[in-house]
Amino acid sequence: MKSLHYFALAVVAVLCLVIGYYVGTQSGAIPGLDMVASDDMKTEETKASEEPDSEVLATVNGENITEADVATLYSSLPQQYRQAPMAMIKEQLLQQLISMEVISQAAEKDNLHDSSEYKDRLDAVRTQLMQEFYIKSKIDELVTDELLQEEYEKSIAGFTPEEQLHARHILLKTEQEANDVIKLLDDGGDFAELAKEYSTGPSGPNGGDLGYFAKGSMVPEFADAAFNLENGEYTKAPVESQFGFHVIKAEDRRNTEPPTFEEKKPELRSKVSNSVIDELIEELKADASILLMTPAEDEKAAEESQENSSTEDTKMEDDKKE
Repeated sequence: MKSLHYFALAVVAVLCLVIGYYVGTQSGAIPGLDMVASDDMKTEETKASEEPDSEVLATVNGENITEADVATLYSSLPQQYRQAPMAMIKEQLLQQLISMEVISQAAEKDNLHDSSEYKDRLDAVRTQLMQEFYIKSKIDELVTDELLQEEYEKSIAGFTPEEQLHARHILLKTEQEANDVIKLLDDGGDFAELAKEYSTGPSGPNGGDLGYFAKGSMVPEFADAAFNLENGEYTKAPVESQFGFHVIKAEDRRNTEPPTFEEKKPELRSKVSNSVIDELIEELKADASILLMTPAEDEKAAEESQENSSTEDTKMEDDKKE
């Protein structure tokens, strides 16, 4: 293809069904994209689109559609749709490219590229691209790792460690059932196995494991009892809460730590980029000659324009009389 018309990506909306089905069957969250993608985010498909020689998959009135064109279209999809492998939707992408090409050729045949509306839109797109490329180049230039490191140090300066407890529990409906489980534990029963057998809570199949949690994340009755236990100790009496009766065992303790620089880097880059661009725009405004027209000035300018027009009309009438 001569070019890939990205404005036609709206046509690709029909792909959402097949891609959405694939994404729905995959586990894990779908992360969001930063305003500016880094080089290490390039997929193999994106890299393939950069190859000068690429296999021709179809021709439309002599115009080639290549493997690289498909890869480029795939890489331009929103990230949630790129959860599906390109191979899975390659045929749909190719068909969309064929549709886009026949539309493009038909538009050229009708000389739509000579229309004033097309040229106005083209100017608007060119201006937008210039703005985007300028912003990206300035972010690449100004948002350095050193600057991000400085922001990271500021962000963790006020960090206060918080104690977290790793605990297990067995949730039971009645106090008597909880006492019976405690007796089994006193007789040497394994807490995790008893949780699997008797707990009515969602953590039961996992041996009652609750992982690490802060005191404030649990209901007060549970949290107070759990955090008063020594590691390896379990409650000798049932702990009642709104959920039922708990038998709790403390496994381990730790203090929370601030996120690492690498963990915070995407967030910091986004924040610092916005700040840098805001400052840059203010500097550009300060160096520019900007005249804001007030309503009174607008009215005055309109009156002057009307007066000038009337003067021209009068002059033309006088010329005709002569």
